[in-house]
Amino acid sequence: MDHMVQACEELFVCMDGVNSAVELESSVVKRRAVVMCLLDLGEMFKSLTEDEINQYPSENWKNFIGFRNRSSHGYHTMNFAIVYSLATEKVSPLYEFLKNKQQELTNDEKNDKDET
Repeated sequence: MDHMVQACEELFVCMDGVNSAVELESSVVKRRAVVMCLLDLGEMFKSLTEDEINQYPSENWKNFIGFRNRSSHGYHTMNFAIVYSLATEKVSPLYEFLKNKQQELTNDEKNDKDET
């Protein structure tokens, strides 16, 4: 989970100053960095067990795994309107979900220590 949070945070840095799909596509550094962050998230989702993946809202992991497959096998035909949409519309809710889960786990660990 920590790695997923980090990938989201890195994507936010990569998207800084990008206000449209055209801007994303026009910067080779930005587009490659954003695609890599999204690909990384998809790879992490792909490596989760079925029980772990069922904890995530289905529209999120399906989008990221699908993007991972598409970007790793067809980068040269990427539609950057889709990349921009995924980066701006799907990552923030996922990040909030992950941060809440991290907080829950931290609280559970703290409660376990307090009980001993």
